[in-house]
Amino acid sequence: MTDALDRVADGFVPRGLAPFWYFVLYLPVGLANGFVTVTLGYLMVHHGVSVAAVAALVALYNLPTTWKFAIGPVLDTSLSPPRWFLINQAMAIGAMAALALTPLSMADMPLLSGLAPALGVAINAGGSAVTAAMALTTPNERRGAVAGWMQCGQLGGVGLGGGLGLWLAEHAGGQLTAALALAGLSAACCLPIFWLRVPPRLAGLAVSRRLLNVLEALWDLAKTRGGVLAILANVLPASLGAAGQLLSTVAGDWHASADLVALVLGAVTGIANLPGCVLGGYLCDLFPRRTVYILSALACALGEAAMAFGPHTPSFFAVFVVLNAVLLGLSWAAVAAVIFEQLGAKAAATVAAVLSSISNLPVVVMVAILGGVQPKHGSSGMLLTEAAFGVASVVVYVAIAWLWKPGAAVNLQAAPAAA
Repeated sequence: MTDALDRVADGFVPRGLAPFWYFVLYLPVGLANGFVTVTLGYLMVHHGVSVAAVAALVALYNLPTTWKFAIGPVLDTSLSPPRWFLINQAMAIGAMAALALTPLSMADMPLLSGLAPALGVAINAGGSAVTAAMALTTPNERRGAVAGWMQCGQLGGVGLGGGLGLWLAEHAGGQLTAALALAGLSAACCLPIFWLRVPPRLAGLAVSRRLLNVLEALWDLAKTRGGVLAILANVLPASLGAAGQLLSTVAGDWHASADLVALVLGAVTGIANLPGCVLGGYLCDLFPRRTVYILSALACALGEAAMAFGPHTPSFFAVFVVLNAVLLGLSWAAVAAVIFEQLGAKAAATVAAVLSSISNLPVVVMVAILGGVQPKHGSSGMLLTEAAFGVASVVVYVAIAWLWKPGAAVNLQAAPAAA
């Protein structure tokens, strides 16, 4: 049944973007992440701010990712996604400009502690707006590639925001130059949004009815086969890369030097993620997305097992870290494509935000589990534990998909986009 929010004027033709341009639109998310976690963190420590205070600031910045589900309904019941994107980008650029002018000292932590979550809210809301705009303008058969390029923007932006930001801060004018340069780059990334033409919402529709549509979309997600499988792809402990977050602390087991660890777990890993993301995205447009997700999750588990059983030397440390980074990028793109397949023209921002929010839970739990495993069973045991969880998750996923026959699924197609 066509919803009132989905009805558009006769003759209106939505206009979408080529998949690559979603890399550009999503790049500000990564730029902000890299600026806060790398550039600001480094500069604050060198200005006498304690590591604990820096960690608290980063936590405040990341806090909005845990309640993105609350942002979605606001986007879905009011202005159009492109307008929300521009509003939030303006807020994010303003927050970065304010961070450029705020002294990095313990005395200014109250102000910094207010700016960091404000930037986090703006960045997360802007990303949700891009996803909603995509759902309104991109046909399902192209969403895999979009998912891959979005992941590239987020992951590549972290390296650019952290690496370029830190270089500018150290060599070209300090904190002010770094923050303003990244803010300017974020502003330039807004340009593709002006090409989009999203279907207009029905004027005069009551807010209560709009909210009811949001609840209906969430109920559709929870009761349909495709929706449940998308939820499982986000909550099962597969393709998490949790062990990778602990590799810097156990790199000595491979006799890796500090310089090698910094290089491989920093810039090299960030770059290695990108081809995996693009490849995974396009594979999801060529083959069934859940099949790509299953195979990529198994590939991630095999990659971690290979690192556990392989030679524990510096060279193999670098090789396996890069290999697993490529596989992780491929799998993340597949998970995103599974999510995008469930987005219709109704409440797309809310549905995507809910799935994104719950995807953070298994990562936190798995890191805690692996942190307890490593002291007892070593680094190889840590890697094999996550690999075992990954294989078990795939078994559970395949079993549920097989037992729940496709005939019960409900089609949630979005408005078609112009070629």
